[in-house]
Amino acid sequence: MENLYIYIKNTANLSEKGWSALKKVLNIRHFKKGEYLLKSGEVSNSLFYIETGYCRAYYDYGDQMINTNFYFENEFATNIRSMKLGIGSEYFIQADEDIEAVVFDKDKLYDLFSRSVEVDTMGRKLMEGILGRQEEQAYIFKLHTARERYDYMCKIQPKILERIPLIHIASYLGISLDTLRNIHNAEK
Repeated sequence: MENLYIYIKNTANLSEKGWSALKKVLNIRHFKKGEYLLKSGEVSNSLFYIETGYCRAYYDYGDQMINTNFYFENEFATNIRSMKLGIGSEYFIQADEDIEAVVFDKDKLYDLFSRSVEVDTMGRKLMEGILGRQEEQAYIFKLHTARERYDYMCKIQPKILERIPLIHIASYLGISLDTLRNIHNAEK
């Protein structure tokens, strides 16, 4: 949990007292490769801070998997909309490597928010960061070229090409595998 502590200190400047209170509502959970953190149709009741490994979010669209995000070490994975509204998730989040995650249980976390203004403020800052990244990604993916999307991906997740199969990256970028190979080979 040391990485999470550093992340929170850098993001929200949580005091030792706040950290101590927060740690009491957190759990460590291991997911094997292929295991789901969240399935389509399930209500998201947890926020996952990825300590080791990575997972991906994807839609099952008929006979096609459409990747929408990858979550690596020191990133949060969840379906915020599902968690906030209490509705079933539209997509899956699946471990693509063995994962160790710190699990923030929604009910325990919200209870702590009601008892600690400091932890509530920290939660809001973390959510603002998550939502800010999602908005930036949505903007890039709606209005920019395939090359610009590729460059953005490499900038925010530099190890993505080492760890993710190109077929998943192509789906994520919304381009064909051949187009991705052409862009990728032009980099070399």
